Amino acid sequence: MIHLATALVAGVLMLPSLPPVLALPELPEPEAESWLVYDVTNDVLLAADNIDDRRAMASVTKLMTVLVALDRGRLDDLVTVSETAAGVGEAEVGLVAGEQWTLRELLTAIMVRSGNDAAVAIAEHIAGSVAGFADLMNQKAVALGMSDTSFANPHGLDEPGHFTSARDLLTLALAAIDEPVVQRLARTRTVIFRPDPTTGAERSATNTNRLLGSFPGVDGLKTGFTSDAGLVLATSADQGGRAFVAVVMGSQDHFADTRILLEFAYATSGPADRWMAPLVESEAMSRTPLDPAERRRLANLSPLASGIEMTSDPLTTPGAVEIMDWLASRLPVVLGGSS
Repeated sequence: MIHLATALVAGVLMLPSLPPVLALPELPEPEAESWLVYDVTNDVLLAADNIDDRRAMASVTKLMTVLVALDRGRLDDLVTVSETAAGVGEAEVGLVAGEQWTLRELLTAIMVRSGNDAAVAIAEHIAGSVAGFADLMNQKAVALGMSDTSFANPHGLDEPGHFTSARDLLTLALAAIDEPVVQRLARTRTVIFRPDPTTGAERSATNTNRLLGSFPGVDGLKTGFTSDAGLVLATSADQGGRAFVAVVMGSQDHFADTRILLEFAYATSGPADRWMAPLVESEAMSRTPLDPAERRRLANLSPLASGIEMTSDPLTTPGAVEIMDWLASRLPVVLGGSS
């Protein structure tokens, strides 16, 4: 049945007389130096630019810090803060040398506040030193297939030998959203930490990702900024049952650029529907029993553009399975369907 259905799809799509319907939504034009938007559900890179350029990554680095910490540590581990960690500077939660936090608390500080002090405390706890932890980060990068990435520290401050590409950040983001701990922390809006042991003052943080709660579907992931990197953002989102990841690097306004990418992504539809969209008004399909509401819905969808890149074998993607299910539910049994 699969071979027959595949042949039918291929044959019908090659018909020369099919009328065009709506064009693919206009390609996005964010101002970031490097960017992409990816349909996770259907394994489709929807749009991209300069995704193999090596660039500084700023605090998006901390996604790898969290992954290595989850691999090597336990959430209830007690971590003693060193003078080095407490004094790292830049974005911080205000750790005090000598106090103890759990690994869970430090991971929260990393994902919500982007605390550099928390990142160094974790690195020293897991590997004994920042350099040793960077080695573990690079080992993890190799294991994930990140071929244009090198880590020199756990926080992302500018340093020679610390870089990645948008393509590799997509790989890192996909690994991160696979971790339930990361998913939970990435969507945490605010958090209150333990009070400062020297002053008793409350320590709290608000998530640095301002798209949370302000743009539909956004549920993470990680922001970053340094003078070398510019503004960097890896974003996860779920809209209409489809998951997306957007990456922008070297941006002047990472939130605005990401909105542009997600608006474009949301305007597209799944491959099965969009492959069928040009066929709905054809003579052959006009004789096929189809609910009028569904016919109208399909007729108003944008067809797949020839330039869209499928990153794996199309016949093994969720989109291909969706297409086969669509055909099976509508074709007569004699043609391999179920109706």
